[in-house]
Amino acid sequence: MSLKWWRGPREEPSAATAGPASPAGPSGSGATTPEPADAPDTQQDGTGTHDTHSAEVVTAEQGVGFAELPTEAPRTGPLSPLPAPLLTGLPTGLPGMRADGGLLRGRWIAAASLTGTSHLLHGTSGQDVYRYTATHDGSGLVLVVCDGLGSRPATAQTGAGLLASYLCEAAAHITGQRMAEVPQDVLREVLATGNAAVRRHRAAVLEPLTDSDLAATVAVCWLPLPAEGEEEDEGVARHALTGHTVRVGDCNVFTLARGRYEAPFPAASEGPANVVTAYLPCEDPARVAEYAPVALAGVDAVVVTTDGLAIDLFDSPSVRTWLASRWSVPCGPARMLDSLRYRRQGSHDDRTALITWSAPLDHIPRLEP
Repeated sequence: MSLKWWRGPREEPSAATAGPASPAGPSGSGATTPEPADAPDTQQDGTGTHDTHSAEVVTAEQGVGFAELPTEAPRTGPLSPLPAPLLTGLPTGLPGMRADGGLLRGRWIAAASLTGTSHLLHGTSGQDVYRYTATHDGSGLVLVVCDGLGSRPATAQTGAGLLASYLCEAAAHITGQRMAEVPQDVLREVLATGNAAVRRHRAAVLEPLTDSDLAATVAVCWLPLPAEGEEEDEGVARHALTGHTVRVGDCNVFTLARGRYEAPFPAASEGPANVVTAYLPCEDPARVAEYAPVALAGVDAVVVTTDGLAIDLFDSPSVRTWLASRWSVPCGPARMLDSLRYRRQGSHDDRTALITWSAPLDHIPRLEP
């Protein structure tokens, strides 16, 4: 069993004991606090509405002496001013902000990853990584997110990066025919191949590190692409198809349709959400892998996330509403980054979202600058 690093409303036990939660992080108590009248989700209509009562323009945190671009991202719950962020001196540290947006095989993909306030408070590296690819046969897109476990702050982000890259390399060889026949077996093979590659890399290059030094949770999602000319073929629609996902640990996948979310993997119902019992690399990836189909009928977008964002989507109506409004149309990199700039009491972990929209290129609306 490994422990996540951040401190938030679902507090991690001490690494030495599984006793009471330690003190809160920079902007919340250690107790789980449901959002009160932040309340019900509002149905989205693609107009970009969100719960404006909790939104405010922020230009700088109080008293820290630096300016930031304004945002309308909501601020939910009692929040303390953030201190000046501390950057990590680790040579293995990841950049604090990463973003992408563009076309891959005719589908728009956007992604953003922000280092959590827990890391910025202590000067440690964020540990989320995303990757994406298309299969060599053109049958599908592959979206991958990995989250290094913070109990190894100097090395787990290295493991997350290696794992994400090796998984994408393995997934590029997926064929549409095999996915139609045995999708669960195919994705488990991808996990096994990526897992073995990380372990070989560790043995050859990173001695004396162990598997747990490189530990990361992961979600891999395969989404079908239409065959050439299929979208013009009457009655053959990609919405009638099904995606497939596999995960180890607590990353997740969401579908977004008209402002509503569905998740193939449920939220943790009992116990601390940040105690992780499954990760890669390990001896037997098949034993710890979870598989689920992803229904795509009527879906506007598919979102693959690490747990820092998944917990907020499960627990916070205001975050769900805000992100549904921001993601109602395909996003460029700056818009993706801004979508994750909300503040929520107890939300201190890294946030990563990797999204693809269902509309083909000729149906993508153009945004005004």
